Amino acid sequence: MLNHTGYAQGSGPAQGPTSSDEGASHEKLKREYLAYLETKNEEIKEQQEARRYYHGAQWTDKQIKEFNQRRQPVVTYNRIGRKINAVVGLLERQKQDPRGFPRTPKHEEGAEIATAVLRYVCDQQRWEEKSPISGLNGAVDGLGGVEIILEAGDQGDKEIGLEIVDPSGFFYDPRSLKMDFSDARYMGQGKWADVDTVIEMFPDKEDLIRDSLERGTELTSNPDSDDKWYSGSENAKRIRLVDHWYIKGGEWHWCIYTGSVKLASGISYLRDEKGKTACKYIMYSANVDHEGDRYGFVRNMRSSQDEINQRRSKGLHTLNSRRLIIPKGSGLDIEKTRREAARPDGVIEFEGNIEPKFDDSAKGQELSGHLAFLQDAKDEIENYGFNPALIGQGVQDMSGRAIQLQQQAGIAELGPYLLAFRGWKLRVYRMIWQAVQEHWTSERWIRVTDDDGMAQFLGINQLGIDPRTGQPALVNALGSLDVDIIIDEGPDTINMQADAYDTLSIMATKGQQVPPQLLIELSPLAGKQKKKALDILSQAQQQEPDPVAMAGAQAEIAEKQASAQLKQAQAMKATAEAQTVGMPDGSGPSEIEVATAFADLRNKNASTAKIMADTRKVEVETALKPMEMRNQQIEQERSREERFAFKGADLRQAKESASRPQK
Repeated sequence: MLNHTGYAQGSGPAQGPTSSDEGASHEKLKREYLAYLETKNEEIKEQQEARRYYHGAQWTDKQIKEFNQRRQPVVTYNRIGRKINAVVGLLERQKQDPRGFPRTPKHEEGAEIATAVLRYVCDQQRWEEKSPISGLNGAVDGLGGVEIILEAGDQGDKEIGLEIVDPSGFFYDPRSLKMDFSDARYMGQGKWADVDTVIEMFPDKEDLIRDSLERGTELTSNPDSDDKWYSGSENAKRIRLVDHWYIKGGEWHWCIYTGSVKLASGISYLRDEKGKTACKYIMYSANVDHEGDRYGFVRNMRSSQDEINQRRSKGLHTLNSRRLIIPKGSGLDIEKTRREAARPDGVIEFEGNIEPKFDDSAKGQELSGHLAFLQDAKDEIENYGFNPALIGQGVQDMSGRAIQLQQQAGIAELGPYLLAFRGWKLRVYRMIWQAVQEHWTSERWIRVTDDDGMAQFLGINQLGIDPRTGQPALVNALGSLDVDIIIDEGPDTINMQADAYDTLSIMATKGQQVPPQLLIELSPLAGKQKKKALDILSQAQQQEPDPVAMAGAQAEIAEKQASAQLKQAQAMKATAEAQTVGMPDGSGPSEIEVATAFADLRNKNASTAKIMADTRKVEVETALKPMEMRNQQIEQERSREERFAFKGADLRQAKESASRPQK
């Protein structure tokens, strides 16, 4: 937070307040922060407890002390941590890369540029690492998110950065009830910082900063990490620093302050797709209860987790001890007998016929009861949220389709959380795109990688030549692009792809015509291997005669032959009929009549042959139409990739030509 709020160390705000931007008063901002701490006290305590349970700290100090006194083992089987880690793993399996889609057909090229830019920023900011952490924070604390920051770039303009928000220091408007915080009037973060670090950031406020050392201690939610870090300091002076974002006059403002003084303030450097100022904190909630408190998965698993730990601890304690029944006045040393009875090799001495009795039957019944309830608690926590199929348990003998159905049923139970998480990712992508359009003004080259791992280079804000006017013009200017950013959220493509590949393979072995390109696309090969195989197949098809063309040529030849036979038969019939004109009637068929009948027969045969040839031609064209369309699609995709790959080279050449001095 310290150097990611729109300002740089030692230089003041990167986008400071204007002369008319007075902002909210320091006291008003402090009251808002304190209102959150007072109103959301129970939520803050629940978040702290949830973090402890996730990390395995599930016994209180009082319980541990009591167990040690009775020599009962303290055992922890952290099922909550495993369950939440499985949720994060599910999010990782469901991840999709951002894609830009055009609003109109003429913006198709702009959508490709938006896709390349978004993936470039996400790759530079290690989005694949930060997104699961935000998902983990939401599952444990009930809220998570990132902040959009501006970093110094090497192109003369700002770089877009992403920083994970720590839920333990995050605060927000307690009146907010929506899961995406869209109804919040303010939000921010509070952190302890070394006073020397703060002075480096604001050297002109050194005296005011040092005066704030003894103030502002109430501006904290007292998380465990802050308590340990603050109390374990090596006599270092620390100060409470707050990054506060709020709405005033319909616009988002920001302010950095301590317990006694405002250090910097300004208007938001971000704008949404409608041109309005936006908050840099993009947050989401896993759940919001009836009182408006936000919570994660720990709340509903805590009781089962406590029962697992306590019943297992009680069961072990029962196994390690034995109850004795001794008559009163037997003369046995009770404490010594107790110790010897608890030892595996213990020896109990008794006089006469007074033998102590062990109450093992009652102990066995008690132990059986604990184990039965223990199993119920395990089943409850295992089936909470989603079924074991989502983490690969119990699906060894299932087909890919069956696995998919099981996993879809389990995913449905995580519906609200998954919807909130996906909506949050979409908002992050949109805000990145809006920030890029506004703050990327210099020309630059970005390296992008396609779905098959092939590297490409794309020029942004490049100086080129307008083909219509011949004058220099900006090419791929981000500020003028109009695209709609959406996410493709699909099912588990691994299982579906494997099922489709198996089905087509069986069809091919039974003689069905399956295009080899389709088998290669669905095969479990790596992207580079698929591309190599498709290239080899394409070269082989170019060398061999086109089956579509060959079939069409054969159909054309058959049609021409049938047409020639028809014309010949018609000519023979006409000749025979002409020869019979004016001749007297005979008693039997003359030679001319026989010839005429033969000509009619050949005419009918030729007509039938032509009809069969036409029918065969239609059948061949219909059968080969899918293959022809597939070949056209492959050729279009190849041409599109080549145009996209060589666009950068054309822009460089155009730029060099424009900048070359005229002789």
